[in-house]
Amino acid sequence: MMTVNEIEAQVPQSLEELVQGIHDILGPDGGLDSEHIDQNEIIRLMQSYTSNSKDWAKYGMFDLSRPYTRNLVDDGNGKFNLMIIAWSPGRNSPIHDHSGSHCIMKILDGRLLESQYEYPTKLEEDVACSNIDITDGSEDNKTTACQNTSAMHVTKDTILKSNQVAYISDKIGLHRIANPSTFEGAVSLHLYTPPFKTCKTFEETTGKARSASQCTFYSIRGARQEKGLL
Repeated sequence: MMTVNEIEAQVPQSLEELVQGIHDILGPDGGLDSEHIDQNEIIRLMQSYTSNSKDWAKYGMFDLSRPYTRNLVDDGNGKFNLMIIAWSPGRNSPIHDHSGSHCIMKILDGRLLESQYEYPTKLEEDVACSNIDITDGSEDNKTTACQNTSAMHVTKDTILKSNQVAYISDKIGLHRIANPSTFEGAVSLHLYTPPFKTCKTFEETTGKARSASQCTFYSIRGARQEKGLL
């Protein structure tokens, strides 16, 4: 049985220690698909970190003209991406997949609503509406000329509060993340392994898929990026 000191030693006391803990668990392979990696170990590690805004404030950059911003914390030497996403009040992501990646999300501040969806039974891509930037909000009111196929079905709605952790992969389904507050922002920490640069978004009323353009970072390691840079 582990001593109290050994248990406490495994609890990250800062975001920096959490990042190091993720590196230690994933090891040189750096991915949850490795045979020796248990995703629950990463989930437990992220659960054990208590959010402290002093740790992540420099990464939590908002742009209220966008639904959310993606702020890179660590690139995992190309094996994973750890980022902080800042959610504008009352805004949401599109319904999207994760291009084969695992996604572990921890709420750092505020609340978020995760809506999970089944995959459309027939995947049909709307080429005319592809190559969008999913963070600019341009598809919030986008309509398409595609024929109506079938509406997508929500399998689960979950309100996630500060310090709670959620996990999703394409084997589970698709999801959409929304900030239900109309007056307060929210901040979340996301681990993607392996990292992904593109994904598919889905129209809720038809299930029509769109290929998103390269997912850009609003900031990298606390430094604001010029528009168009990764």
